Amino acid sequence: MKITAFGVSQEERLIFEKWAQTHPEVELRLVTEWLTATNVTLAAGSIGVSAFQTGQYDAALFEKMAALALPVLAIRNVGTDNIDFAAAARYKIQISNVPSYSPAGIAEYVVTLALQLLRRMPEVERLVATDQLLAARALTGRELSQQTVGVVGFGHIGQLTAKLFHQMGARVLAFDAYYHGAEPTWLRLLPDLPSLLAESNLVTLHVPGVAANRYLLNATNLALLPEQALVINTARGNLIETPALIAALRSGALAGAAIDTFELEDQIEPAVQQRQPISDPLYRELSALPNVLVTPHIAYHTNVAVVNMVQDSLANLLAYACNGQLQTPVTR
Repeated sequence: MKITAFGVSQEERLIFEKWAQTHPEVELRLVTEWLTATNVTLAAGSIGVSAFQTGQYDAALFEKMAALALPVLAIRNVGTDNIDFAAAARYKIQISNVPSYSPAGIAEYVVTLALQLLRRMPEVERLVATDQLLAARALTGRELSQQTVGVVGFGHIGQLTAKLFHQMGARVLAFDAYYHGAEPTWLRLLPDLPSLLAESNLVTLHVPGVAANRYLLNATNLALLPEQALVINTARGNLIETPALIAALRSGALAGAAIDTFELEDQIEPAVQQRQPISDPLYRELSALPNVLVTPHIAYHTNVAVVNMVQDSLANLLAYACNGQLQTPVTR
């Protein structure tokens, strides 16, 4: 039995190799490069492929996988907005993801970003870097316990994030169109997004980047937020209309934003991979704003998460090999 993994980082390599020691029946091939229609031939003879990348999984790739009799793509992350599902279905390629690799890690990261925005750390760091210490001292922060936090999406990550904010004294609201569980006594579930936005001083996004959620925060919805609100996005880049966000930040309607997932992430990634300057004008404008904190899609990135991502991806491939069923299949 053979499995080929693409986009393998150095830290992942160690986890893959340790896993292989306990699965001597599997021949494991590790490829550093992202999975493409060109290099997928390296996986010939495999039961399927494991991959992790922000680049596209396109029709050309799925056509080649079908030709090579590679029936499964097991991605090592949760997000699927870079997958051409119509093409995958056309070529009968099954897809699995890792829906929950470390909700706690992401929740903790969101709180970290929130505290930095509330204490205006992006502005402080810029002023300190140019020796403007008096100006930095003049910046007045806000206390988390005095805020109303709106959590958009109440799945595993959203629930843990909400709980952390509650435990730190914040008033917490949530909206999720698909959540039908009990309402925690310490949280208010609101019936729609506009209602949540109208009451939230700080909004954090925890929904998938499917087409229905594109530009969930557009100019109209951003205008619903109270003056000087804060926005955090550690989910998917397409949830926020970037020009509208920039306009709200420049006008002072929003006090700040923390962006871990950028709308045009797949377009800037080639420059990132080649260690070249990023020329995208929206990225340059957003990251230059003094009240914005940009991080490179690392909210998920903890030691626990990386282990789970690798192992769960491999578990999907083994399950398919044993009984033809993926453990966590996705179709959109």
